[in-house]
Amino acid sequence: MPFLTMPQASKHLGGVPSAESLYRLAREGHLPVKRIGRKIVISQYRLDEWANTPGDARSVSFAGTAHEGDK
Repeated sequence: MPFLTMPQASKHLGGVPSAESLYRLAREGHLPVKRIGRKIVISQYRLDEWANTPGDARSVSFAGTAHEGDK
């Protein structure tokens, strides 16, 4: 399962959302990312799953993320 950096993930999605927006969504807990060393990455499978989720992707928070307790 390949892992993508946020710039690679943005390119995989056709440039929308931007890498900066993906970083923000990850920081807010709306994107299921992992940290490998100093890099933040997401599996291509999880990215595609997230991108194909109907509705506003910002309405979903993932366990272990910054805003999990804000539900």
